[in-house]
Amino acid sequence: MTWRARMALIRHAMSRSRHHFVFAGVGLVVGSATLAFFLALSAGVRDRVLNRLYPVNQVEFQAETVRLFGLGIEVPTRMDRATMAALERLDGVTSVHPKQRAKFQARLWGGADVLGREARVESFFDGIEPRLIRDELRAAEAAVLGPERLDLACAIDGDCGIGGRCDGGRCARPTWWDGFEDLGATAWCRTDDGCAPGRVCAAGRCRVPCDGGCAQGDRCDGGACFAACGSDGDCRPGETCRTGTGGGTCERLQCRLGDVRDQMGNDWARLRGRVIAPADHAGRPCPEGTYCAARNLATVEGTCEAPIPALVSPFLLEVYNSMVATALGLRRLGGLEVVLGVRFAILFGESYFVADGPVEERVARRARVVGFSPKAMEFGVTVPLPYVVRANAAQRGRQAAAEFTSVVVQTERNEDVPRLVEDARVLGLTLAPRSEEGRKAANVLLILTLVFAMVSLVILGISAINITHTFLMLVTERRVEIAIHRSVGARLLDIRLLFLGEAAILGAAGGTLGVAVAWGLGTVVNGFAAGVLRGIPGSPENLFRFTPGVIAAGIGCAVVFALVGAWLPSRAAARTDPAEVLSQG
Repeated sequence: MTWRARMALIRHAMSRSRHHFVFAGVGLVVGSATLAFFLALSAGVRDRVLNRLYPVNQVEFQAETVRLFGLGIEVPTRMDRATMAALERLDGVTSVHPKQRAKFQARLWGGADVLGREARVESFFDGIEPRLIRDELRAAEAAVLGPERLDLACAIDGDCGIGGRCDGGRCARPTWWDGFEDLGATAWCRTDDGCAPGRVCAAGRCRVPCDGGCAQGDRCDGGACFAACGSDGDCRPGETCRTGTGGGTCERLQCRLGDVRDQMGNDWARLRGRVIAPADHAGRPCPEGTYCAARNLATVEGTCEAPIPALVSPFLLEVYNSMVATALGLRRLGGLEVVLGVRFAILFGESYFVADGPVEERVARRARVVGFSPKAMEFGVTVPLPYVVRANAAQRGRQAAAEFTSVVVQTERNEDVPRLVEDARVLGLTLAPRSEEGRKAANVLLILTLVFAMVSLVILGISAINITHTFLMLVTERRVEIAIHRSVGARLLDIRLLFLGEAAILGAAGGTLGVAVAWGLGTVVNGFAAGVLRGIPGSPENLFRFTPGVIAAGIGCAVVFALVGAWLPSRAAARTDPAEVLSQG
């Protein structure tokens, strides 16, 4: 029997018994829909939620604590540059990114523009390397503010409105994510101990000595390394390009405030002060976007600096709207995008809980919100790592700046993570709470996926039993037809393939319809979720991910169980004795 003839017989048989096949396929539709729904939900939550919060090839470690002589005093192991170097040498590790928390008291105030009145709270902050989070910040910002490139032609930046820029003949909206970087700041000091590792105190400022050579793009000038430049545009905000015999180097503008009390105010015009050096800039206010950062609260002299770029956590918005705003009578925020660009002040060395430091060590600095990320501190702000290292050195000494709080390690493959965790334990490191939570969440998701997959398979198994019953009935009804096929030369295999072909088509149709039903249900669930998650930056637009693998699993399982259900009836049909059947007819 040819394949064309066999397909014609299958179509004819299914057309005659379509009601039986419809009822037999209901279970396949339900089972495949359930399987595809939960597999797609699992894939979507894993890729768009878990992997965003806890990237699968990214693990955070912290120093393991040990109990000292059974006294209940926990002493952490050291996490310094030597530990970072050891991690970099481990197999499968592609990059190592240290993090450091502030190790001194601080408080902050500000936010009157968006909160309705000024907030004053204890300040907690940590530092992270900008390159670790740069792509994530860009994606989160685009999800809230829309694409960077706008459908508007331009020739110059002025054609794109305030803050816009002309990029390749098309306007681009103002961006914030690219502002999360070390914009530079003067590190004041009295001794070398007040400087970060690798720097020395020279003329009251921390400098990088030229002894070990300068970094690429820097130039040695007066025994210290400075950024090389050709014009002011090559320097950081608050710096000017000073031309010397060996070429230009970036020098930070020196300034003076009108009154020492200006540091505690919010008048930005007064905060900009007046430049006092170099001479060709003297008398002007600090450049637009910068302020005069005094050395401490007891003096009016300092240098021009840009506000410290800061990140906030989406979780902080939830806590603020649900509890803080109501309790303190502040405005509720519709989304974190409203705080982008908001400036606030951080006062190093003061606290609401412990004694303040000497006035000569207390420093007022300005910061600005430039983004939001789940990797930011949940009850604080996150800034570029160099700011925290410099501040810890100035407030607590070089040793405090040399030891990191945690480290984020990226691996080449997901499969390298388990071995990395074991190797890190040898170095005295253990999983940080965030990574530990990620592993637990991934395990919970896997267990739930397996449970629902088993439920789906049970439904498909029941449908296979129903298919077996349906096909046994069809074999009985078509005994004469089968006998005629056998009498004209049909082989046993031909008879079996007729019934298995009908089952395969039934399974493919039921599986396809089931996947379509799952996709429709997913669309409905996404609609409800969108209303709940609206206004939370970084929330996924689609909780489901119908990958080719999910679709193949939904259809394939339906086909397999349909074939399993038809297997015994096909064998029974093949064993039909044509002589006996025709003689009875």
